[in-house]
Amino acid sequence: MKKIETTLTSLKSDIAAFYKQELHHFMVMNAVEVADKIEVQWFFSDYAYLCETTCFFTLIDPAEKIPSIKDIVVSAWVAEAELVDLMNINIENTAKGFVLEPDFESGPLRKKK
Repeated sequence: MKKIETTLTSLKSDIAAFYKQELHHFMVMNAVEVADKIEVQWFFSDYAYLCETTCFFTLIDPAEKIPSIKDIVVSAWVAEAELVDLMNINIENTAKGFVLEPDFESGPLRKKK
């Protein structure tokens, strides 16, 4: 797997420069708590080399707003909506309530302190 560090400022331009719809499949977006930060990850597979995976990642403060990549990778809206509900993170133009009922505990996959 190839890991590419990015920032919230350069995320969209980094993914836009990399992603080619005919060459890459957007697999999933993930978020992992690392102490008091969250590492956000975007995974892509390569159609020509089925075991080749590329992961863009950045470490953020949980309150930061993450840019959406829906305008680059249309199917990313599903992964973004899941993480907003399950990890209680803020992704640009993504509302809560896709995976969980509105009255359900916010961010059930976050570690309890």
